[in-house]
Amino acid sequence: MVKMLVLVRHGAPEATSPTGSDLDRRLTSAGVRSLRAGYPRTFALLGDKPHVSVWSSPAVRALETADVVAAAVGVEDIEVRQSLYAQDSAAFLAELEATDAPCVIAVGHAPFVDTLASRLVGSCPPFGKGTVAAIDLPEGPARRGVLRWFVAR
Repeated sequence: MVKMLVLVRHGAPEATSPTGSDLDRRLTSAGVRSLRAGYPRTFALLGDKPHVSVWSSPAVRALETADVVAAAVGVEDIEVRQSLYAQDSAAFLAELEATDAPCVIAVGHAPFVDTLASRLVGSCPPFGKGTVAAIDLPEGPARRGVLRWFVAR
């Protein structure tokens, strides 16, 4: 069961994709640069060599953000979770209950990350693009957690 959840809102995306599909929207080059510049310091807050799993929405902008996150924490694999794109909190929390990873970094979208963070800790500042919040879940995701840190972009 997960003991820490790190919620990440994807970085700054393009307004539309060439295909017109929301799933295909990419990060802007400025958005990628911002994440690459800031995420090493942000994810250093997890400590040396954290044992984490990186989960992402299937949307391209989230996957691109997850790539930067994975590089910052030294993880190669990114698990795609439909619940993050569907913004299905019941399914997502069930997935957290089922994992054996002590820490999950989940890259998703607004308003899901805002709503879930507030549900878990009671109140949380709004997530701008690229924002990261670490939530301790000492009794697992079914119980109230504690906001450990919040880094706005």
